[in-house]
Amino acid sequence: MRRFILPFLVAVFGFSGPAAAQTGDAILILDASGSMWGQVDGQTKISIARKAVDSILSRWKSTDRLGLMAYGHRTKGDCRDIELVVPVGGFDPEKIRAAVKGLNPKGKTPMADSLRAAAQALRSTENKATVILVSDGIETCSPDPCAVAAELKKAGVNFTAHVIGFDIADPTAKNQLQCIARATGGVYLDARNASGLEDALGKAVQAAQGTKVESQAPAKPEPDPLKDKNFRGIARLAAGADPISDTKSDIGWTFHKSNRGEKGDYVATVYGAPAADAIEPGDYIVVVTYGQVERRFPFKVEKDKVSTLDVVLDAGYVTSDGSVEGAGKVDGVAWEVFNEKGGYVATDYDAVPKFILAAGNYKLVLTKGASKTEKAFSIAAGDSINVSMTLDVGKLAVSAVYAPNGPKVEQGIAVEIRRPAKSDTEQPVWIATNYEPISQFDLPAGRYEVVVSVGYAKRVFQAEVKSGDITRVNFNLDAGVAGIVVPDGSTIEIFATERDINNQRVWIGTHYDSEKSVALNAGNYTVIVATKGGKKSEHAISVVPGKRVEVSVK
Repeated sequence: MRRFILPFLVAVFGFSGPAAAQTGDAILILDASGSMWGQVDGQTKISIARKAVDSILSRWKSTDRLGLMAYGHRTKGDCRDIELVVPVGGFDPEKIRAAVKGLNPKGKTPMADSLRAAAQALRSTENKATVILVSDGIETCSPDPCAVAAELKKAGVNFTAHVIGFDIADPTAKNQLQCIARATGGVYLDARNASGLEDALGKAVQAAQGTKVESQAPAKPEPDPLKDKNFRGIARLAAGADPISDTKSDIGWTFHKSNRGEKGDYVATVYGAPAADAIEPGDYIVVVTYGQVERRFPFKVEKDKVSTLDVVLDAGYVTSDGSVEGAGKVDGVAWEVFNEKGGYVATDYDAVPKFILAAGNYKLVLTKGASKTEKAFSIAAGDSINVSMTLDVGKLAVSAVYAPNGPKVEQGIAVEIRRPAKSDTEQPVWIATNYEPISQFDLPAGRYEVVVSVGYAKRVFQAEVKSGDITRVNFNLDAGVAGIVVPDGSTIEIFATERDINNQRVWIGTHYDSEKSVALNAGNYTVIVATKGGKKSEHAISVVPGKRVEVSVK
């Protein structure tokens, strides 16, 4: 069976002389293959690797000599892309850090050939070599790194490999990494996240320096965990790219019976990257889904054979580091992706979104409240890109009081935000309405009309919003409350006392409740009550800001 590596490899060849006081030579090998853009707990593997490098560098002596080797950082699909980026020389941690920061993951994972290249680079010395290898999978190129490690050991190249399995989900990959450690007399350690990786690296460095560290690998190889699974699924973003290795990727492999080459009855769904399961022999249509990508492949499972489906999804990863003008990172936002024809594709609500999209042209829309920005982008198969976006948004928090000294408006409030009219012939444009005692709005920077109402009391105010800031306003409604109690079945009509130019009463509202409390702007009003028996009575009231006036009809 052909084996494939899931990238992310950090290897350190630490060389120290036979005498304890002798200065050591070392090479740090960093995997810069395309899958280094995969994520663990919200962090990309390349960023975790950079932190891991810092962890390793802090443990080297200033008298040591250290170089940096990388692979997969220059071209896609090239197993020969191995480079000694920083030649072995005087210990210069800043030079190493700068070189690592400049790596742009894109290619394959030639782990075995990197072992050979590092050994060759330090062949001039006969000092003992120590290797610290961190990997999240198995070899993507043809050589078997376990066999290469055993071959170098047998050939007299004096090195020991301490191996760390980082976020390993594939049992075959773990067996291979454990094999490398066993073949060279080293220790194997598991690491599930960034902190676990730094902890395991610390233990590996201790082992390299001669401290006893217990290996987490069994003394002998365990039975093949995939022995009874005749289906193996491997997915790649692009032709020649590393297989996808992401324990949280939820790649789905859905089997349907093949009905003359078309999708027939559903059979089973397998999840994972890579995937493995026991599937009845037969002809199938396999639907592979990953994020927003779906592909269909004809596939035959043969009796008494392991059948491998190695698929190319023709897709890439898209993230965004959106920010607010003048205020840093965004939160509480929605990210939407549309295709080049305007069709909806996907939505993400995380502060840092991640989309898996088929190669093509798209538009990313970032929205927070009434603020929105968009940007067109293109994604090629195998790429991992960041679409940087800046959002013009500030927060407006509105509250109200009945009078300057209170009380606060706690119930029945409505706050409407409008964009002011541009001319006398236009109307203000409604934006949003909220009904909370403290109504909050996310808005682009600018001036707005704020219409605050409770009951029949209403006033229009002006407010200015600045991007990245919170504007808090507490408006005075200049209003009071009229409490009206009438017999059951009565009708209550409220009019302004002052008549209009046509000598007509200005109607405010009509109610049919026996008890009613209504908020009114300060001023004079007439309450007309018509009882069930047809009797009418008029009651003049004066509403005072922040006060309550009572009307009672027996």
